[in-house]
Amino acid sequence: MTMKTTIADGPLKALMFAAALLAGAAVQAAELQVSEPWVALAPPGAHATAGFMELHNPGDEPVDLVAADADGFDAVELHRSVNENGMHRMIEQERITVPAGGSVRLAPGGYHVMLIGIQRELAEGENVTLELTLADGSRQTVDAPVTPRGQAMGSHDSGHGHEH
Repeated sequence: MTMKTTIADGPLKALMFAAALLAGAAVQAAELQVSEPWVALAPPGAHATAGFMELHNPGDEPVDLVAADADGFDAVELHRSVNENGMHRMIEQERITVPAGGSVRLAPGGYHVMLIGIQRELAEGENVTLELTLADGSRQTVDAPVTPRGQAMGSHDSGHGHEH
């Protein structure tokens, strides 16, 4: 009996197997867990609102949130609120990095998903579907209920006693 050997049984097969393992590891590293998502209820006639949530990275490598999208808005951007010399301003972010094994809270007064150009009035309790895009190109969909600011995330919106 003669054994037939093909290139698929040799180094190429091992290389393809290693590549498949690495690809699986990259997808696993980009896993992001989202909790407590919400969108701030905007007052009538408001031009913009914001989305908030807790992002947790259970992986061994940092994960970068690089974009977000949502229907019903002219633009969706990643922002960070800062207070410099007593002046409050928002700075657009290219990415929000969630450290390996760590978390980042998107909350009033800090990082948030800016929803610009509200195309129709949002009602309390309705869900806004946010699509989050990670640096590896993977996307994750999150349903965020529209909530008055004072009632969301255990009322962490008060701003009292928080250092940012």
